[in-house]
Amino acid sequence: MEILAIDDDPLMLHTIAMVLEDSFGEIQTLEHPSRATALLENTDVKVILLDLNFAIGDSDGAEGLAWIKRLKASRPHVSIIVLTAHGFLDIAVQSLKQGANDFLEKPFSNEKLVATVQAGLNLANSQQDIAAQSSNPDPSTNQANQFNGMVMGQSAGMKQVMHMVAKVAHTDASVLITGAHGTGKEVLARLIHQQSARAAQSFVSTDLSAISSGLFESTLFGHVKGAFTDASQDKAGMMEAANLGTLLLDEIGNIPLELQSKLLAALQNREVSRVGDHRPRAIDIRLISTSHKTMEMLSDPLQFRQDLLFRINTVHIELPPLRNRREDIKPLTDHFLAEFNGKYARSFELTKAQLRELEDYHWPGNIRELRNNIERMVIMDNNDAFKGSEKTEDKTDNLYEVEKRKIAEVMERHAGNITHAAAELGIGRNTLYRKMKKYDL
Repeated sequence: MEILAIDDDPLMLHTIAMVLEDSFGEIQTLEHPSRATALLENTDVKVILLDLNFAIGDSDGAEGLAWIKRLKASRPHVSIIVLTAHGFLDIAVQSLKQGANDFLEKPFSNEKLVATVQAGLNLANSQQDIAAQSSNPDPSTNQANQFNGMVMGQSAGMKQVMHMVAKVAHTDASVLITGAHGTGKEVLARLIHQQSARAAQSFVSTDLSAISSGLFESTLFGHVKGAFTDASQDKAGMMEAANLGTLLLDEIGNIPLELQSKLLAALQNREVSRVGDHRPRAIDIRLISTSHKTMEMLSDPLQFRQDLLFRINTVHIELPPLRNRREDIKPLTDHFLAEFNGKYARSFELTKAQLRELEDYHWPGNIRELRNNIERMVIMDNNDAFKGSEKTEDKTDNLYEVEKRKIAEVMERHAGNITHAAAELGIGRNTLYRKMKKYDL
C-alpha cells in the first residue's frame, strides 16, 4: 500500500480510491491526518494526497500546512500532493514552501489525478534511491540508483542520457527533454532538480497541454483581484510558485503561437506581471521543458517560435523509445518485478521464453506500458496477462494499426527527420504532422 489519501469528505476519499485503485492497487484513506503518523511507521506509504482544511468553516489551510511539516518529519522521502479548492492557489504555494511536492486544484480530472500521483510515486522512489547512495561505495551502482524504474538502463542511449544529466544538473542551464509518451520525461526532469543546487526548493510542474488559451496567463503569471469576472482574490501563478526552485513546463510544444511571445518575454526579463497588475515581480527559476514532439517539429517556425526554442534549449536531452533500448528491457523488467512482487506479496517470475517475448515486442507505450504490463502479470500471476503478446502481424486488416506502424517504422528509419520520412511516405510534411498527432507518435 503506497498511496494514502487524507480528506474530511468521505465522498472525495471514495472517488479518489476508485480512480486510483486500477493503476496503483489498494489505496489507504483517512478523514484526518492525526492517525497518519502511526500509519507511516507500519506501512510503505510513498505518496500522500492531503486536504488542507479539516474543520467546518476553515479555509485558510493552516491546519493542513502544519501537518505537511509533521508528515515530512516522519517520512522525509514521502511525496505530498496537496488538494486545494479552485481559486486558492496562494495556499497551495505556501504548501510547497512547507515541503509539499505538488498540488491539485479541485475539481480535477481522473487523468490528472493519476498522472500527478504517478509523478509523486516516481519522485519518492528516486529520493529513496538517491538517499541510499551514501551507504554504497560502488560508483557505477550509485549512478544506476539515481534513476528509478522509468529511466534506468545500461543501453548506449541511456548511458548518454546519464552522462548529460551528470553534466547539466548542477548548473542553471535551461533543459529541453524530448521523447515519445511514456519514456519518462517528467521523471528525468525531477531527477535533474533533485541533483541540482535548488533541490531543497520547490519543483513546480505545469501541463501546458491541459491549459486553455484563456487561462494561460492567469495560470503561469497569476492575477489580481478583479482582473476578470471570477478573480475574487489575488492569485500567484506557477512561475512565482517556482521562484528559487525549478519550473517544469510539460508539453511546451503545445502552446499556441500567439501565446509563446508572452512566455518568451517572462523568461527573457526574468519577471512576471499578474493579469490586471502592471507591477513586475522578479522571478529566479531553473527552467526545464518537455515535449513529445521531435526537434525537427519544434524547429518548424510555423509551429514554434525559434527565439523561444533557443531560450528553452540551452541543453537538449532526447529520451530514446524503448524499442531502441532492447538491452534495457531485462533490467527494467527485473526492477518492476521486484517492485510489484513486493507490493502484492507475490513471487512471480518470467521464463527465458517469456522475457524474449517482451524483448521482441515494439512497445508503442514505452516504459509506462512495460510497467503496467508487469504489474498486471504479477497481479494475475499469469504471463498471459501480457497484453502486448498479441502480435501486430495479426492486425494487418486494421487500417489504423497498419498506417500507425508504417509511419513509426519510417520515422525510426530516418531518426525523426520529418522531411525525409514524408518524402519516403509520399505525403507532405503537414500531412505527416497531422497523422503523427492522430496516432500520438
